[in-house]
Amino acid sequence: MKKVLLLTLLMAFIASANSFASANKYKVDDAAIDQVFENSINVVSTESEVNIMDITSVKASNDDKNVWIALLLDWVLGGIAIHRVYLGGRPILIVGYLFTCGGIFGLLPLGDFIALLINNSDISKYVDNDAFIMW
Repeated sequence: MKKVLLLTLLMAFIASANSFASANKYKVDDAAIDQVFENSINVVSTESEVNIMDITSVKASNDDKNVWIALLLDWVLGGIAIHRVYLGGRPILIVGYLFTCGGIFGLLPLGDFIALLINNSDISKYVDNDAFIMW
């Protein structure tokens, strides 16, 4: 009975959210949009002028993650994997931690905390780590 009631409430919430974001509440001024495009400038004129960013430069920006911020986030919000997202993990890890009741009842955040605390001088193997268990 509880499942049916929960499912009904969830469907009612989704229906109310859909009606709240109804397209009838918004009006598009096509003339204003055309004016914006007419006043815009061409930033890239040909494909040869596009400077494609090197993948190593993207990874280098993740290497400057602060281990103490990660430890603080793990201590406060470890059950929802905010520290893992801060370290470069995908946000889907949050869903995994929530489905396992805070990372297998808090064991994963505790292991993450200990691993980060022990290896605080070099956390490069934890940065951009999408594995459910990072250690």
